[in-house]
This record gives sequence, structure tokens and C-alpha cells, in this order.
Amino acid sequence: MNYELLILNNAIRMKKTANILTKELELIAMRSYDTTYWRDGTMGQIQAIADISEKIDECNAFCTAVKKALLIVPKTYRALLVTVYFKYCDKKDLAIKYKVSMSTVYRKIRYAREAFKRALESIGCDEQWFSANYGHYNFICGE
Repeated sequence: MNYELLILNNAIRMKKTANILTKELELIAMRSYDTTYWRDGTMGQIQAIADISEKIDECNAFCTAVKKALLIVPKTYRALLVTVYFKYCDKKDLAIKYKVSMSTVYRKIRYAREAFKRALESIGCDEQWFSANYGHYNFICGE
């Protein structure tokens, strides 16, 4: 499994998910004065808050791991990863912009991903960590 690719393809999604869940948490807190919305009353609200808080923590831990790993990756590879996976720049446009072949672009992306994977492993975020913590997520897979 290319877990580093799943991480790169879903880092922005996890950040957005954390933001959405935070807003949902705020809505639950604002409705706390009226327990008629909740089937189980106050305990239902408390459980919902706990569940959402746990998901927010998972998303934030994911994003933190990505940030830490990116800081370890050499600057040129980091810039390439950010451009391709976070800014969604087309690989063909990169080839044209830097006047290189598509195979060169793909080779450099492969090297950058390998550096990112090594960086993840150096901070303890290997494939086993990913499976244990995020194996239940339905991630979007990409190239």
C-alpha cells in the first residue's frame, strides 16, 4: 500500500473535516440549553460532543503528522509535493513551466514521495501507524 500517497491526497480533506466538525461541535454547544433536539437528553449531547471531539483529534493528529514530515523533506521536494498535492497543479503544466519531460516530472514526484515516506517513518508514522489510526477511514485514492 502506498500510504504516503493516501496521506498526501487526503491531507486537505482531513483539515477541512476538522473545521467542519469543529463548527458542528459549536452548534451542539449552542443548542445545549434545549435538550429536546437529543433523543437521549443531556447524556446524548455529551456523547455526541465526545465522539466529535475524538474525530477532530484524529484529523488534527493526521494534519500534524503531515506538517512535521513536510518540514523534514528537502525544500525542493517539499515545494513539489505542495504544488502537486495541495495546490493541485497539473503535472503537464509543471513540465511546460520548467521545460522538462513528463517522465522527469513523474520521476521527481516519485523521489519526493519517497522522501516524504522516509520523513513520516522517521517521526513514527509508518504504514502500521496509518492502518491502526486511519484504517477505518474511507480515503480518496489518487495516482
